[in-house]
Amino acid sequence: MRLNFLNLATMGMDAGNQMKVLKRHLLSVVRHITFKKFVNLLLTEYNLAMKKEVISSKPYILKIESSNICNLKCAYCYDSRRAPKEGERPYGRMSFNNFKQLIDETGTYLFKINLYGFGEPFLFPESFEMIEYATKNNIGITASSNMNFTDSTIIDKILDSGLEVLIFSCHGVTPSSYKKFMVKGDMDLAFDNIKRLIKAKKEKGSKTPIIDWQFCVTKFNENELKMAEETAKNLGIDQVRFIKPMFPKDADEDFFSNLFPARQDNKAQFRCSWLYRAAYINHDGGLLPCCRDTRPIANNFGNVFQEKLSDIWNNEKYRSSRKYASFQDVKGKDCKTMCRKCPQVNESISNS
Repeated sequence: MRLNFLNLATMGMDAGNQMKVLKRHLLSVVRHITFKKFVNLLLTEYNLAMKKEVISSKPYILKIESSNICNLKCAYCYDSRRAPKEGERPYGRMSFNNFKQLIDETGTYLFKINLYGFGEPFLFPESFEMIEYATKNNIGITASSNMNFTDSTIIDKILDSGLEVLIFSCHGVTPSSYKKFMVKGDMDLAFDNIKRLIKAKKEKGSKTPIIDWQFCVTKFNENELKMAEETAKNLGIDQVRFIKPMFPKDADEDFFSNLFPARQDNKAQFRCSWLYRAAYINHDGGLLPCCRDTRPIANNFGNVFQEKLSDIWNNEKYRSSRKYASFQDVKGKDCKTMCRKCPQVNESISNS
């Protein structure tokens, strides 16, 4: 039986890989729990189970995109870094003051923040200020990085910031597969930085950041999984996690792995936990229910730099989306948001 908490986990090759993500969530709960956070968590889970449209709880996880600017050009990521079209979100970065404003409002409910989206968070110094501020406010921070940096001080910045989990984004163990996926990336540079980080952690006697290697599986790198596991063990990486990347349907055939089972009809209804537990916040403050389609500004449910998140949390867009995603409005006549196009909800409706 699929655990409901796995809905917050990136889709892996199996439940074991998803459990590795759940383990990170549980770590943040244990390390940062307070009475107020615990009560809010219970209330959130009650609201989710009861399919409430208007909820009194607050999100206990935020995914915050500090920037959508990246130093690489990975295959099919953000449409390979094309210029934004009319009505799409421009490239930019979040200021520390805007981040601080958001944390000051929501921090007492948060167990963790995922400080990443479609950019590289370590490109800009304010990201380390954000990590430090969240850490001081008893919030666990996870950041995802390709670790393609020649800055000799980057390791100390990561360790000194208080980062709890580092997702190491690396999709190949041989130069050919790595280059095909990550294009402008330097595999040797990335692994060298990981080696230096692990060494510095040991020297300082630090248990964090936990290093979680995220490996997107394709047809051209699916023969490297055993090699990746051995590399992770030899380097001292805490865990390696194999996931199914989400490519457009017209992507080159080599990007679709044979290791993922074909989708089977599932009569069980998908339950979206994002609308209750978490939210995605873009660098410009635009708030989305999840990270599925972040570019169109029209997808915003509101803007947390212009109004409080608590005021957005039960607005008409959220209420109609919760109603649709909980299958109380199967025709979607009241839902005009991006959730109306969600393939997981739509598939569940069609199979029911």
